[in-house]
Amino acid sequence: MVEFAYVAWPVMLGRLLMAAAAGAVVGIERERRDHPAGFRTLLLVSAGSCLFTLVSIAVAGEDYDPGRVAAGIITGIGFLGAGTIIRHGGTVQGLTTAASIWAVSAIGMAAGIGWWEAVVIGTALMFVSLTLLKWVERKVFRPTRPVLLRIELDASQLLPSALRTDLASRGLEVTAFEVTYDDDAETYGVSAGLNHLPQERADELAETLAKREGVRAVKVT
Repeated sequence: MVEFAYVAWPVMLGRLLMAAAAGAVVGIERERRDHPAGFRTLLLVSAGSCLFTLVSIAVAGEDYDPGRVAAGIITGIGFLGAGTIIRHGGTVQGLTTAASIWAVSAIGMAAGIGWWEAVVIGTALMFVSLTLLKWVERKVFRPTRPVLLRIELDASQLLPSALRTDLASRGLEVTAFEVTYDDDAETYGVSAGLNHLPQERADELAETLAKREGVRAVKVT
């Protein structure tokens, strides 16, 4: 009969809760920005990575090989992260979200072995990089950063072709323009990729377009 080197349940509970809390902290920032992997996803990734680590410790006991566990989790997380990356014409979306999933899995593994310092510092670094450093990135790289506008149009008032003509008339470089139609809501969904547009101008453009007749909503990503 196989014997397991179980981790005491209070320790196991503490590690799982710590992993879930760390994933939730990072997930809150992603959720606020309406990204594919948000609060629940990152919480589950972190807690799941922690649980895989705990199971490995229980099964292997003294023969526990952390390298094999890490390699298996990273491989699986790689496939999950790849599913969040989307190409829109000349722009690529979802790279930061994929990196967040990958990094959160590492935090979950750190919680699984009880390395609290790594969990706290790793979570803090991720949160700072997704919030404060985003502002720095916009200021430093704003001339070349691609911008994606997600626009919802009233199908009875404004056609996507008219919107594209409007964007071109403003001297904007439209690298991608994808249109979807919601028959139930009678709306068009437009994803417009714009190159060489500073973030400030993108925000101003979104405000201007939102006031136009036939535009229901505008979001800058």
